[in-house]
Amino acid sequence: MTTPHHPTDFLHDLRQRSAAEGGLFWMDDDLLAVFEPNAARQVSGANWHHLVMPDRLVDLIRRRRSPQVRWTRVRGAWLAQLHKLTTGEHNADMITRMERIIDARLGDDVDLVLLAQDVAVQSMLPVALSGLTPREAGHISQDLDQKLLRLIARQPGTGPWHHLRFAAVQVRAGVVVRRVLRERAAGRRPRELDLADPIVDLLPELGMDRALDVVTAVLTAIGGPPGAAAASVLYELARNPEWARRLTTELRAVDPAGFCAAPTKAAPVTHRFVKEVLRMWSPPLLLMRRSRFSFDLGTTRLEKDQGYLLSPHMIHRDPRCWQQADTFDPDRFLPGAPHGPVDKNHYVPFGWAPKNCVGADIGMIQLMTLCYLMCTRYRLTVQDPASITMAYRFAPVPQGFRGHLAAERSVV
Repeated sequence: MTTPHHPTDFLHDLRQRSAAEGGLFWMDDDLLAVFEPNAARQVSGANWHHLVMPDRLVDLIRRRRSPQVRWTRVRGAWLAQLHKLTTGEHNADMITRMERIIDARLGDDVDLVLLAQDVAVQSMLPVALSGLTPREAGHISQDLDQKLLRLIARQPGTGPWHHLRFAAVQVRAGVVVRRVLRERAAGRRPRELDLADPIVDLLPELGMDRALDVVTAVLTAIGGPPGAAAASVLYELARNPEWARRLTTELRAVDPAGFCAAPTKAAPVTHRFVKEVLRMWSPPLLLMRRSRFSFDLGTTRLEKDQGYLLSPHMIHRDPRCWQQADTFDPDRFLPGAPHGPVDKNHYVPFGWAPKNCVGADIGMIQLMTLCYLMCTRYRLTVQDPASITMAYRFAPVPQGFRGHLAAERSVV
């Protein structure tokens, strides 16, 4: 099924230029669009190589260098922690958190975009930063909520009072993160199994300001893109009743413990469905970067310090990379499918190695869990889903996406 064209599809002209110019073209004198898959992999990988964290603010003021910390070290610490956070037990805990959030939002006229964002953010928050008091969690959630509204609102707030309030909420959230890191390091707060905890061990080298930046980056990452992907899952479930039936058949038959232990193995149809959702609607749409090196890309050169754009979405919708690129069909991920990816570089919903998203596995688990809940424990009804369009903002966002959501009492 193809998607109705939305009048604010600002990527339409970019797709046309990309098709005409081989995926490499200049947006202006200092910004190169890198939508050719191999070039995108080359530029992204090289710019990540040996990337170090910026110097601490206090050292910049004193005109001295900070202890050098490579991003690969932080990334390695996160990956080790995520391995512990994706066991069957922790996945079952995520199901419980997601179910509790959905239960509180059942009704006849549910804003499904905001529901998806709430489910994604609140169920993932303990993975990023746990052991918070209710007041601390409220400050963090308020900061994430305001950043999300800035991303998805048609008319974001303006004016000095709005910006002052925005800054005040950010400061309060930063105070919470600083307190948690400082008290864990001093032994006044227990260590937790979350993504903030490895940063405690790096505090002597990072300093508090860089540690705060790192943890804030994790919190920012869970506020926006995961919820946009979750909304896209609900969107395709509503628009594709035959696929919803296939998922329901598979997920009602699956062993719950087996699903928690290894979702992709226990539910391969659901896995293909989520992979196709991410191909069609991967967030964010565009990534702007500054090149640390010079590159000869064949038809053009990207010089050091020039800007460039990357976009998994543009690659996923490129007819040179995918047959029937605008058609939703999870079976393209069956082995040997003729309309599947021609090359591994053509499917990059979580970015390019070695800098691809550290949360890719847990993100996939979360989206498959949403399918599991919607197909076994809830009933979602959307009026005329075929007429709902996707607006392209920071990510694809379904417009006017509301529906009736009820508990499926026959399945507990």
